Amino acid sequence: MNPAQTSSDKPHSLHVLIPCAGTGSRMGQPSQPLPKQFQLLAGQPMVMHSVQTFLDMPEITSIWVGVSSELQAPHEFITSNDSRLTISPTGGESRHQTVLQTLQAMLGAGISADDWVLVHDAARPGLSIEAARRLIQAVTEQVYVSGGILAMPMADTLKMISQANPQCIGKTLPRDGLWLAQTPQMFRLQALSEALQEALTSKTEVTDEASAMERAGCEPLLVPGEWRNLKVTYPQDWSLMNDLLRLKKTS
Repeated sequence: MNPAQTSSDKPHSLHVLIPCAGTGSRMGQPSQPLPKQFQLLAGQPMVMHSVQTFLDMPEITSIWVGVSSELQAPHEFITSNDSRLTISPTGGESRHQTVLQTLQAMLGAGISADDWVLVHDAARPGLSIEAARRLIQAVTEQVYVSGGILAMPMADTLKMISQANPQCIGKTLPRDGLWLAQTPQMFRLQALSEALQEALTSKTEVTDEASAMERAGCEPLLVPGEWRNLKVTYPQDWSLMNDLLRLKKTS
């Protein structure tokens, strides 16, 4: 069956999956004992900004946060009385494995294979409800579509390093038609699970859900995202996002 097609015409539920088992090694903060997603950002653990965005959306049926099974007391960092939230010890050695294992847990819990799942990075705390709903609307209003992602058209000039000297520019690459992928990335649960499993079995590296679906022959939609939905990767990103989130609270 085509991943874009479903077994019935009934509306399918929307679920969220937040992989939250990474170590945040690129942040370069050895003095911090906690991974970056659990460090305080604008007054609360970074992951809670994303969790709260989805909790504020009544159309979301469930929210699953995949954490490492070795994480002690996850409820100290991910706190809510909302029954839609599940903290799942399904973290793997990679983001790829965490998403796949959490999807398998969701399917094992009885969630329909044809339901939609929005996979969102814990390190993108600036996501707005408006952007998430823009993705949902774009994907669900089309009948024959496998899914879609938030993304931004590339605005900066793209440079490739020199092979002879990695500190120098080798050449400039055309940016026409290039987009920067963001999250959420939205697909059917079973279709995404199968695509990720196939990539894992074939030992193919996929850096996001869309690339796994592309390998399965799908062409996901590109839905305009927003610049504030940046991924907190480097130390300078932290201070910028901290200011953005504090500004949001006062506006």
